[in-house]
Amino acid sequence: MQKILVTFALRQEGVSLERRLTQRYARSGLVLGRLDSQEVAVYWLGTGVREEAQFESILSNLRFEIVINSGFAGAVRTLLEPGDFVLAKNFSSPELVKRLETDRIFTASGRFVSVDTIADSAAKMRINTEGNIVALDMESARVAAVCRKLSVPLVSARMISDRYDEGIPGVFLGKGIQRMKDISEAISFASRMIVLRRRLADRLVQLIHAINLGRE
Repeated sequence: MQKILVTFALRQEGVSLERRLTQRYARSGLVLGRLDSQEVAVYWLGTGVREEAQFESILSNLRFEIVINSGFAGAVRTLLEPGDFVLAKNFSSPELVKRLETDRIFTASGRFVSVDTIADSAAKMRINTEGNIVALDMESARVAAVCRKLSVPLVSARMISDRYDEGIPGVFLGKGIQRMKDISEAISFASRMIVLRRRLADRLVQLIHAINLGRE
């Protein structure tokens, strides 16, 4: 079987998948292990792919055959809800999109936009008017550029964390507590993310199995 590298911006996003791996060990900034008989490694890119040079080096030196770029994304399409698993068609390799798009793993598929800063609800609504865009994140475009450069097939698939009409609570953006309502919003969002991390791991396990079935 080919080796699969799964990338996340932050460790918190992928910790549930990391715990699913057996025979885990650390090497070169990665956590490597097995998902059944499949070799899988998990790597954290940093927000906005701060570790781009190291990511490129890992792909070049460790010879992963497929990259899955995952984590969370903000919805732009109005019907998407937290927990929906979405395929970024424009940042994924066409041959993998063709193979996986009809699979029931994904709630939706379409174009993603990569942004430089976390978008609030007003920004997402504005992007919604600019074209047929399903979601946005901060890493997919740069990951896709590295994978194209090195000719490594890529699947970019993320779970929706916030609807098109809501933003990330300010507490998580370093804005502190400005009103009592901020506390309840932060607790609610944190509880949501604990559930979604486990759900994301479930979907990624299904995706990895689907990729392997497609290669048989």
